[in-house]
Amino acid sequence: MANESRKKALVLSGGGGRGAYHVGVVKFLEEHDWFPDVVVGTSIGAVNGAALASGHNAHSLRALWGRLRTSDVQKPHLNLLDGNFLLDTSPLRQTLEREGWVNFDRVNSDQSPVHLRVTATEVNTGHLHVFGNSDDVYPSRMRREPLSLDHIIASCSIPIVYPATPLYGQLYWDGATVANTPLGPAIDAGAEEIVVVIMTPWESSGDRETETPNSILSAASITLEWALLASFQADMKMFRRVNELVKLQLENARLRAENALLKNQVQGSPSVAEDSDQNGIPDVLEKPFQMLPEPIIVAPRRPIPVDRIIRYTEDGHEQLFEAGYKDAKRAWRLAGHPIEGE
Repeated sequence: MANESRKKALVLSGGGGRGAYHVGVVKFLEEHDWFPDVVVGTSIGAVNGAALASGHNAHSLRALWGRLRTSDVQKPHLNLLDGNFLLDTSPLRQTLEREGWVNFDRVNSDQSPVHLRVTATEVNTGHLHVFGNSDDVYPSRMRREPLSLDHIIASCSIPIVYPATPLYGQLYWDGATVANTPLGPAIDAGAEEIVVVIMTPWESSGDRETETPNSILSAASITLEWALLASFQADMKMFRRVNELVKLQLENARLRAENALLKNQVQGSPSVAEDSDQNGIPDVLEKPFQMLPEPIIVAPRRPIPVDRIIRYTEDGHEQLFEAGYKDAKRAWRLAGHPIEGE
């Protein structure tokens, strides 16, 4: 990779046409000199992630989104008796190739600016697969292989709405089907600072109540929305429990070190344990344990209309871009970081 650092990770959730929200977040982060070393993308997050891995930034991504329309992404699937989906995504494949969204030669080379991870769900097993353009730092099941347009389209294949995508003889659906904002791949890649972008109100950040569904498609979208949010809540619960476990392990290490020190003093033996940061824990006991700071979670204050998942309009993109920027600013401030110009 052009950037060998693994410290900063950006996790981009799925959300179809709402992906312009990601761009506003990226714009804010760039203005505050925060550039990801690792990008984990699911569904439309995989599209934006692959674009970043191709060398795009917030400015060029905004230009690409500004030209993106519904007809560039999907078309009606006219023969519903042939297949189990409503919309055909062949236009998306053509758009990504024709409009310069991705450059897989660069994504898969040492010149890619980020370590990219994309997710997809195997239809027949429900297993989440993580594909990447570099090795992980920690043992994982991530599959390092040359990434292709098939990986990106597979990650975008929303069940029922879009067709499943064949990859290596298996069919894949949207990675968000089981994990919309997976933290695990970011941590496995070596990240220590994580920014998560989720396009559903998170915890107490706003009013989660959505509009009443008025069609089969909107009902399916809302059902998927709550399922995706629940998967991220489970991820965060596990993240916090792991950190609590590490905290207990650190305290245990401290007690063991203090006990060893007292024993040496009673026996008249000098302490030989090195403690470079003078925190009472010998380095040999401290090094295996590392607590990660809480991710910065960027989320809207109110639900984004579910129809935005399958609608791509200029006005809609602009509204989402501005919303992402403002929400990133709010999350950045809540995390205790300074805001440029304030």
